[in-house]
Amino acid sequence: MIYVLKIIAALLPSFIQELIPILKSKERSIEHLKSHDIFTTLIRVRNEVANLKFYSKGEYDRVKTKMCYDFTKHKIAKCSERISNLVKIRGLSSMSRDELKTLILEEQYNMHTDYVRSVSAEWEMKGVKPEDVDHVIHLFEKFRYDVLVSFEHRVNSIFGSSYNKDNFSLMLAVLEMWAMGIDLLPRDMHTTFESLNGKFKELEILM
Repeated sequence: MIYVLKIIAALLPSFIQELIPILKSKERSIEHLKSHDIFTTLIRVRNEVANLKFYSKGEYDRVKTKMCYDFTKHKIAKCSERISNLVKIRGLSSMSRDELKTLILEEQYNMHTDYVRSVSAEWEMKGVKPEDVDHVIHLFEKFRYDVLVSFEHRVNSIFGSSYNKDNFSLMLAVLEMWAMGIDLLPRDMHTTFESLNGKFKELEILM
């Protein structure tokens, strides 16, 4: 019995050393980020934009106000859906840094294409001409260009930093970056739709 206890005592430190990384890995699973405050930030920003009011020639412009909310509603919904699904992907914590970086860049692109497709479909159904839809989206993207470029630069910086030791740290940094960009959304929506003046006044009934 004493001999067995001595063997266990001798093997225990090695066993603990092997167990610690496993426990840490489970504690820092990317799936735990499903409770990150980026999701409450998305809701808050959508509500902030819902309270924006626009005027054309000194009069309240209901159409422009509604279109701004429509745009934001679709953007927030698609970003929230994409980010939520991203952090739930199995094996995300153990994939290579290059794989994770590629996936994140792809998701940034997919968020963009998803919300553009979604808001375009709603507006065209309400009678907005395709070329006018493209015009509004182009204006918005012009005002957001510096943010989008910063996203790409920050992703490269995040994945090039030795401070981010594991995929949890990498994903956390990316979510913090995206949350910052989302916080800027009301400013960019306001700038975009202020520049439209009374362009869509004729859509009063459909909107």
